Amino acid sequence: MAFAPLEVQRGVNSLVKGRKKTENWREAENPVRYSYMKLLRERDETRRIYDVDPFVEVYTLRPGIYGIYAESLDGMGDSWIFLIDGPEKALLIDTAWGLGDLKGLVKELIGEKPCFVANTHSHQDHAYGNYQFDRVYCHEYEVWKLEAAMNPHVWDKLFDEKGEGIWYDFRREDLIPYKPYEIVGVPDGYTFDLGGGHEVELKFLPGHSTGHCGFLDKKNRIFFPGDDCCVGAIGVGGGAPGTPYAAYGTVEALYQELKKITARVGEFDALFPSHGPVETGPVMLFSALEACEAVLKDPSAYDMKQDSPRGVRYGKMIFESGYLFYNSRSVYMDREAEIR
Repeated sequence: MAFAPLEVQRGVNSLVKGRKKTENWREAENPVRYSYMKLLRERDETRRIYDVDPFVEVYTLRPGIYGIYAESLDGMGDSWIFLIDGPEKALLIDTAWGLGDLKGLVKELIGEKPCFVANTHSHQDHAYGNYQFDRVYCHEYEVWKLEAAMNPHVWDKLFDEKGEGIWYDFRREDLIPYKPYEIVGVPDGYTFDLGGGHEVELKFLPGHSTGHCGFLDKKNRIFFPGDDCCVGAIGVGGGAPGTPYAAYGTVEALYQELKKITARVGEFDALFPSHGPVETGPVMLFSALEACEAVLKDPSAYDMKQDSPRGVRYGKMIFESGYLFYNSRSVYMDREAEIR
């Protein structure tokens, strides 16, 4: 699976208010992902842009399932926010960057119905919109990361010395003002009751981040795996040495939890990842599991090697998808890997 060079990066026609500065873009495009997103974003008949939040595209992916597509502000991958509209309550999965009135958009879509807000993980492209809400749920191992990021300067790195967006053309006043919120950490298996027997279960799925999780919508038979099963790449390296729960930012931790969720494959028919193509098949989980197993068996049998700002990382091919990226510290839970 190849990636297009940055200098030949191509855009997608969209009517959102912002604009990518592709000349500064940092992430090379996966051609499979690009083709899918181009068709979806330019031709899907359910796509709408609402006046209350003109920075995102809204898709009706299933009855009562909205995909809210947010372009990246830092030159990396665009992200999905998912809204599950239940009989009595709703669940918002992730909040992206906080650009535009996401809270107002949710109200536009579901009315006055109460809405849980939950994060797959704490990374900026998934959780910087949290400041628009009063309470946000996450896996208990991710609480400390959200607490560490709670300050009014989280967006400063997106602007140059002139106050202009480095990777995206937008203004500071388009960001909803910072406001502290309550963080509720919950354990693996915690259930969000949306009423009428509609339950969504939080499933611990570490690796990309130490407290990363997915969500199993039992009624709609959809598993939302966050960043741990995306077409293009899965990055494992979320546990910096000396930080809490560092052992869970590893391929080994991801492998253990993938075994558990694949054992429940009879409970869902589709995956809705947080980046790239949505409604992929459960086979993606098995492909990721296979790649993890190969890395654990021999970390030196990588398919690519590259330098990154955080040091050398290695890529193991995921069947018909992309690469599982890892480094020497993010393979095993209890020791550093020897990689030749």
